[in-house]
Amino acid sequence: MAIPVAGSYASFDVTARTEGRSVNSVLFDAMFAKSRVLELIGLGSRIPQTRHEWISLAPPAITVTGVASGTTIDGSATLLALEVSAADALLCPPGTRLKNASRATPIGTYKVDEVMEVVTVTGAVLTLKRAINGDGTNGSDAHAATDLFRIMYSAKQEGSKATDDPNLYKSQTILENYSAIQSMKLEATGSQMARAMEVVASDFERQYQRELIQLKNQMVNMVLYGNDAATEEGSDTVIRDTKGVLQFMVDNINAANPLIDYTSTALTATPLNTLFRKLWENGADPSDNYIIVTSGQSKQVLGGLDASLVRTTYEETRLGKEVTMFHSDMGFAAEVIADPLIPKSDLFILNPNKLSIIPFRPFEKEEWGKGTSTPNGDDIYYQRTLGEHLIEVIDPGHAHAAMTFLSWL
Repeated sequence: MAIPVAGSYASFDVTARTEGRSVNSVLFDAMFAKSRVLELIGLGSRIPQTRHEWISLAPPAITVTGVASGTTIDGSATLLALEVSAADALLCPPGTRLKNASRATPIGTYKVDEVMEVVTVTGAVLTLKRAINGDGTNGSDAHAATDLFRIMYSAKQEGSKATDDPNLYKSQTILENYSAIQSMKLEATGSQMARAMEVVASDFERQYQRELIQLKNQMVNMVLYGNDAATEEGSDTVIRDTKGVLQFMVDNINAANPLIDYTSTALTATPLNTLFRKLWENGADPSDNYIIVTSGQSKQVLGGLDASLVRTTYEETRLGKEVTMFHSDMGFAAEVIADPLIPKSDLFILNPNKLSIIPFRPFEKEEWGKGTSTPNGDDIYYQRTLGEHLIEVIDPGHAHAAMTFLSWL
């Protein structure tokens, strides 16, 4: 039953708890019920301006890279100089233990990997003591140009100076995003409103449900894709827009361990496990809640993987199966969510705890038209709901991953 006319509120407004202008909580509750993606991501705190800034901390450095033209330990069991970048050299003060992370470097009877000690640092050249876990002289000749070397730990001399510690301070990266406006509108002509049927209430209720689905779809795509224009803040020729999680991942890609896979065109467990391993290597925690968001086609492919990979339970009178969770071989468990508007070429691995929809203007509604308190002469009743939000992406370089070139024949 429609609520009675009161002030500027239209009699056709039958949606529960929408009697006032502010309908943000009502709309988001309804959208969350229709979208598992939005439900898991959730709302952040309201901001006071269209531009929002937050701090992004890079994962701790655990490797340094040899320079191709100067890594003189390449292929040598006795040479001592290892050249790295100037920034990497700051991470390796005297006493640092290094181990090749790119390949096996066996030494001695038991073929253990060589561990080296940094003795001195001159510019970007590290002078090493070879094979400190062996005879302290002869190391491995398996090292090669541009290998990664794991920083194992840094032993300190008794009474060491604080100034001898590595210069680990890095300026905090400030990420920013701008807000985008979303809206939905309901309308009915004067003739529709005058009919004696149940049209007044139920027609607007049906419109509301239809437009709510469309708004939900827009919000999901805004979260995932957004816009990558150079002028997201808006101008007289560009509509202000928000970046999505994919754009933040592209802008903050981890060059040493990229989390965007655009080469694996076939969806199998192998590339998914590889992405989860890279997340783990970049510092992601397998105990966090992750989700896989993809197309219906990709979810069907996951459901059709080798039966030996699928855990099933027997239920009498039921036929068929649905894969709702993916368990990686690194211990990550991710709920598999299909969304109808995601292209079949894309798949996202997201940490919902590090994603938020941030409101600038919470959703509000306004009614106008024939018979309302703000008549404009149109023989139509209108109700418009409008809000403004942006996306906050925490740790885009090491907390989220994607596949972007899945192909389907």
